[in-house]
Amino acid sequence: MDTFARFEQAIRDALLDTTLIPADLIDLVAPKASGVQADLALPCFRAAKLRGINPAQFAQTLANVLKFTPESLVLNASALGAYVNFSLNPVTFAQSVLHDISQRKAEYGRSNRGQNQAVVVDYSSPNIAKRMRVDHIRSTMIGQAIVNIYRALGYQVVRMNHWGDYDPQLGISLAAMQHFQHRNGNGESMLASLEQQTQQYHADDQVHDLAQAWASKLTKGEPQAIKLLQQLVELSLTANQANYRRLGVAFDVQHCESFYAREAQVVIKEALHYQIAQLDGHVAVVKDLLDEQGKALPTLLLNRSDGSSLYITRDIAAIKYREELYQPTKIIYVVKQAQELHFRQAFTISKTLGYTKADLAHVACGMILGPERRSPSGARFSTMIYLEPLLDEACTRAKAVIKQKALEAKIPFSSTEINEIAEQVGVGAVIYHNLQHDPAHDVVVDWERMLAFDGNSSTYLQYMHARCCSILRDFGRIPQNYDGRVLTHPAEQALLKELARLPQVIVDAAERYAPFVVSDWLYATAKAFAIFYDSCSVLKAETLALRAARGQLVAATAQALRNGLGLLSIAAPERM
Repeated sequence: MDTFARFEQAIRDALLDTTLIPADLIDLVAPKASGVQADLALPCFRAAKLRGINPAQFAQTLANVLKFTPESLVLNASALGAYVNFSLNPVTFAQSVLHDISQRKAEYGRSNRGQNQAVVVDYSSPNIAKRMRVDHIRSTMIGQAIVNIYRALGYQVVRMNHWGDYDPQLGISLAAMQHFQHRNGNGESMLASLEQQTQQYHADDQVHDLAQAWASKLTKGEPQAIKLLQQLVELSLTANQANYRRLGVAFDVQHCESFYAREAQVVIKEALHYQIAQLDGHVAVVKDLLDEQGKALPTLLLNRSDGSSLYITRDIAAIKYREELYQPTKIIYVVKQAQELHFRQAFTISKTLGYTKADLAHVACGMILGPERRSPSGARFSTMIYLEPLLDEACTRAKAVIKQKALEAKIPFSSTEINEIAEQVGVGAVIYHNLQHDPAHDVVVDWERMLAFDGNSSTYLQYMHARCCSILRDFGRIPQNYDGRVLTHPAEQALLKELARLPQVIVDAAERYAPFVVSDWLYATAKAFAIFYDSCSVLKAETLALRAARGQLVAATAQALRNGLGLLSIAAPERM
């Protein structure tokens, strides 16, 4: 149990000891009144009503009988109106937080609340035979952060990449694969070569019929088409792996849409059998369907006239497959916002057919916009922005910034160190710029903001972590015997309170499917550390006891920042 949880438990235990309030009416909240110097508050309205007395009078009665020992995490209780306010004991609080972090280190903030529960996260989902565009990074990084957050809570997370291999152009790609028989380059350049060959082949007047023929062979499962598709899949997986590696992204399972094609036929048959769908000619039509909120959903089709499945049918089949294989508590889809209706329909049909008991969640992703606030991957642009060049550009810009900062600070970085730090800073900037916002919001590419050494940026957070490490290098060996009770300065206490929040921040981020909750905490913690750094000398502290305790506080801050950045798949350089 972390420090804040112990603080809350101490309050609950003391309240129950009074026998004046039942456990189900103890609802501790943040203090409501402005200017109140307290950390938690108890509204007394319901308990007072139960006893038939005035809420303010009941709050005062409670405050008068509550007593806490000097060793308690609770300093005191005071009544204000209908609330009882509780304050942390600064003496025991500091010692408790520092002990939590020093004992748990990289595990600090984590818990086992999700133990023995499986969660499936479906994210990234690029198309076969296509380079990853800049808009793919939103789903990829939001999904990976959600994976990291749920793993931190002890869930068994299955990371799934759902590749699209039913693109209308796939027949042309197969034809081009057979015709050219070779690819040039590696990574995204290999896919760029295939795209160029496909476009070149597309110019042929006969290509449409040939592409249709290959698409038909694929639908019928002919061995030659399946073999070519497998080559195309392997090529795509290999080409995109370099991007995933740079972003700290990995998957447990990678399936193409076609993997679920056979099960999709079962979905169509069962939807007809249970009269969720009705036949209109050869097409299964779903009408008059209500979602979980009782809202009517538009009519939709489950198959084409030739009997082949559709995108939504294959997604329903995927849900059925995942339930049968993993029995997950949740299945989380991190997909662009435009698919909101699609997932409401897929989730509703899956639940209606009894395919899953899991909570089904769609984390809607906004777009990435260019400086002119238009999509840099849209058809209106003559040149799409691809992911690999974006990451390269970020690292090139970061390298220039790092060189300039090193020159100003007279830090002798080697070229190898500069390249390594530039990669960590550049990639981190791109990741954080996507994660610091609500997933549904659009993000505008802004290089200056992304790489700023101040303000809410990954670079600033990494810099603050590096500053902690620099202080610790100058400090030398930190005494293991220290007295956290001396950390009573307001800047010390403010920083400690931010550090103590990390366990609950992870829980909140998971419940809201919102990595920006972690981003907000990182920024608040970095700012609190900056204020502490300016207000309280560490190396030249007034006493040896204070020096040792502040050294521990800096080490705890470095560890907590490192843990928080890790949740977002961002590196924490020790020097910048």
